Amino acid sequence: MSMTLIAFLRKAEVPGNRKIQETLQELGYDFTILNDPEKQIDDNGIECRINGHNTYVETYVDVPNKVIDEGGNCIKPDLTDQDWAISFVWGADFAAGACVGLISIALIDLSSALVYYMDDEIRYTREMLVGEMSQFIEAMNKPDNHS
Repeated sequence: MSMTLIAFLRKAEVPGNRKIQETLQELGYDFTILNDPEKQIDDNGIECRINGHNTYVETYVDVPNKVIDEGGNCIKPDLTDQDWAISFVWGADFAAGACVGLISIALIDLSSALVYYMDDEIRYTREMLVGEMSQFIEAMNKPDNHS
């Protein structure tokens, strides 16, 4: 089963990989984006490392209307000037879930992104994402995890 989280933001405000990484490291996370640090998130996915665990997350970028047309009608009332959508898709990998959550925190901090977990049509706040990090990291460090 795959999970999908989508961040809506202004394309002009999408930070590069280096800025995302630096922001999260300044918050105290052991986090590294292994892709080209000068690039932005694109359709080529993201390789990252959290607490020594390497993982990969599928990423897709598109205009919000296309994403909304594919089943995101709960989002429409919240969008104002967001003209870019970044979709993160991952499976039962706790490291990947942690990386998606952390990148989403950085996108909220740096670009005022609106973040939605599409499977349940829930809008995630920064506080909700931060609150889930300890659960992901604890699960990731168990010997029977999926990372």
